[in-house]
Amino acid sequence: MMNKWSRWIGIAMMSTALLMSGCGKTEQASQAPSSSPAPSGGTQPAASAPGEPVRGGTLTRAAIYGDPQNLDPIIRSHSTSVSMITWNIYEPLLRYDAVKGEFIPANAEKWEISEDGKTYTFHLRKGVRFHNGREVTAGDFQYSLERLMNPANASPNAMSMASVLGAEDFIKGTGKDIPGIKVIDDTTLQFQLKGPDNTFLGVLTMPFTSAVPKEEVEEKGAKFGEEPIGAGPFKLTKWVRDSEVELTAFDDYYNGRPYLDKVVYKIMTDQSARDSAFASKQLDMMVLGDAQYGRLKNDPTMKDNLVEVPELFTRNMKFNFKKEGPWQDVRVRQAINYAIDRDTIIKTVLQDKAYPTVGILPTSILGFNSNVTSYSYDPAKAKQLLADAGYANGFSVKILTTTHPAFGLPAVEAVAGYLKEAGITLVPEQVDFATATDRMNAGDFELAITSNGGRTNPVEYLSTYFHSRNAGASGNVGWYKNEKVDALLDEAVTKTNQADMVKLAQEAENLVMKDAPWWPFNYNKAVIAHQPWVKGLQPVPTDIDFQDLAKVWIDPSLKK
Repeated sequence: MMNKWSRWIGIAMMSTALLMSGCGKTEQASQAPSSSPAPSGGTQPAASAPGEPVRGGTLTRAAIYGDPQNLDPIIRSHSTSVSMITWNIYEPLLRYDAVKGEFIPANAEKWEISEDGKTYTFHLRKGVRFHNGREVTAGDFQYSLERLMNPANASPNAMSMASVLGAEDFIKGTGKDIPGIKVIDDTTLQFQLKGPDNTFLGVLTMPFTSAVPKEEVEEKGAKFGEEPIGAGPFKLTKWVRDSEVELTAFDDYYNGRPYLDKVVYKIMTDQSARDSAFASKQLDMMVLGDAQYGRLKNDPTMKDNLVEVPELFTRNMKFNFKKEGPWQDVRVRQAINYAIDRDTIIKTVLQDKAYPTVGILPTSILGFNSNVTSYSYDPAKAKQLLADAGYANGFSVKILTTTHPAFGLPAVEAVAGYLKEAGITLVPEQVDFATATDRMNAGDFELAITSNGGRTNPVEYLSTYFHSRNAGASGNVGWYKNEKVDALLDEAVTKTNQADMVKLAQEAENLVMKDAPWWPFNYNKAVIAHQPWVKGLQPVPTDIDFQDLAKVWIDPSLKK
């Protein structure tokens, strides 16, 4: 399975993991006790030895980002409200262990990459079954990937497969098929790429590249997003809109039935309601907001019940280049970057539950550059740049936001105070997360404040949000375009040498920062609080919400 190319990918990902180990994580509680799920069979009432995983119980967790809207993996963008659930319903060809920094077999038990980095051959394991009982074949992956890229489905994730031979033409509707995807036999799937792509394995770990059963999709039609069928460790058994989503353990999961019987996602966007539910033990776990973190991090009874990690996310305020406005002038964008004191906002509003930004790439990713072009708080320089651009008297601009405590209205209100001093009036448009996502994907905003990231490869990270190829719903929702940035990223993705890739990625990031299409706000410090009986949670840097729930278990001896 390993050659020069695949070894390099593994080294790159492991380097990411090593970087993450020294980036501010102060606690690491509730490590997964075992990577091997419990065997199939009936529920076990107790552990055979103290601390040993047992079968049974329901995990009730808070889903703070609202209702997932649609659980068809190709429909919605890679948002947390959807992915925290779909990671556990669908089974991709391989998975990425973000804690260890390595790719691991999943639906495919092994794979080979050609020496030139252009041919990927996957060997599917036998016995992997969909939730409807049918065995998964290589043909199911071909169908599912063609469905992902079918222009009639308008998937925001389609362009993630653009490096496959013939894929881009197929996505644009100018090609009839995708010659770069070949079914060799029922258990062998092969990809031919246009050129080397060091991000390709990462794409194949995503839920939207997982196999779905054609017969179920065709029978259910649009309802497939409400009644999804995958091959993952859990299956959907209940969904009450805007209230809760229930998953039940899949007995025939190829890697063994999960420990938990059920997982219930309580849709809870109100922080006070989450606090109350957790205090009364109605919630087993929840992701903490800033105020909660400030309180619980010093609580001696919680010191062993917090899982903390610097996530691969950059909170930011972005400009929409598709709309006319003062921000079309680079001096205005730079002025706004200089006008805001991010450090003070992090300390006062976020209560230090974040890391100040330097550039786009977070400190925990391979290729982080502490010397990238950056913007310190300099209100005098901000006013001068605005005057030079012809806006000495300022202007008014609308900003799309949500209720999120860290990058929602509270942060917007703090930012508005600083911009007011520079003469700029910020007008908030507060909506729910689903609406904010839809409006950003459609380009229906002037400014927007949000959180982006989760990618482990710096080229994929930058390309997703700044390559013109991904303009719109594919990730670059601000429609930023710089041909030099595109060229650097296109070259970087082909490099088999890690140092060469990093150098090009850093050059691209530096150009982006000079153009200032974002005001980078902070890198997220993610924290989960859990009850003492919850075991197996991990500090997942790609998003702490993306827990491998097949490894989580309940210790009944601690719940009594």
